[in-house]
Amino acid sequence: MKRKSKLFAILLSLLMFTISGNAYASNIQTEEAPDEVEEEISGAYLIVESYSITNERIIPGEPFELAMVIKNASTSIKAKNALVDISEPSGVAPEYGKVSEFYLGDIEPGSSKTIRLKYDTWTSITTDTLDFTVLIVTEDKTHTTTLRIPAGAENPFVILSSDIPTSGKQGESLSTSLTFKVLGEDNIKDVAYIVRVDDEEKVNSSIGIMKPGATKTSAAAFSVSDAGKHTIKVLLRYTDETGQMLYMDAGQETVTIEKKANQQNLSEDSTDIKKNDSGPNYIGMGALAAVIVLLFFTAVLILKKK
Repeated sequence: MKRKSKLFAILLSLLMFTISGNAYASNIQTEEAPDEVEEEISGAYLIVESYSITNERIIPGEPFELAMVIKNASTSIKAKNALVDISEPSGVAPEYGKVSEFYLGDIEPGSSKTIRLKYDTWTSITTDTLDFTVLIVTEDKTHTTTLRIPAGAENPFVILSSDIPTSGKQGESLSTSLTFKVLGEDNIKDVAYIVRVDDEEKVNSSIGIMKPGATKTSAAAFSVSDAGKHTIKVLLRYTDETGQMLYMDAGQETVTIEKKANQQNLSEDSTDIKKNDSGPNYIGMGALAAVIVLLFFTAVLILKKK
């Protein structure tokens, strides 16, 4: 009797594990098309096949574009009069004058259509993710799915544009420029614009305190004395709320520095001189000796005639 009870307990445990495993799988599963039998009964099935956003995350206070691919996952049924309506989370709204509703019309089996919408955001966003609810409607079916998109700024600045040279000449001036904006709702202290060439710091320009939403363009000039390839790295330094000094990468390029033309000529001339002075000039010495002998015999002839 005890053996049968133990066997029953083992079978019950396996059954519970199987049920919990299937529940977990359904939570992480992407949208899939129904079986062909169900498809014939319920009609075409539209899914969000993929989506993407600017910068791969929503940065509070910065606009972004959401691109979404809607696919008819049915194998034989056309989706008719498809309509997509997007409900945005708090702190996000469509660009002024736009609505987040799209009429896609008919979509053939296996085909897809892409929709794009630009959004504005508020700096009040404090969560790590934002949920967008997507309602997809056709003549046969209504389907809802949720897009959970990463949010929040990893750094206190967003880079708007940058210019870093990729070529130059030895000893001549090079210049970099950077336009950036402060994110969040707090002042950023001890901001500095830094340019490094390899491991050498060429520029350290103090900017000071920057207010939320402030935009700044910084530029700097410097030179590189050694010819060859070098790495130029632009950084923004700042102090966080704990008083720790931090650095943010703002751009990097490989620059090729060429030798100056006059230095190349001097180098070539020096090489030629060395080549000419590399040993005795026997031809010149022989010619000089011949001249001396000729002068000697000429003088002897003149003296004999006298």
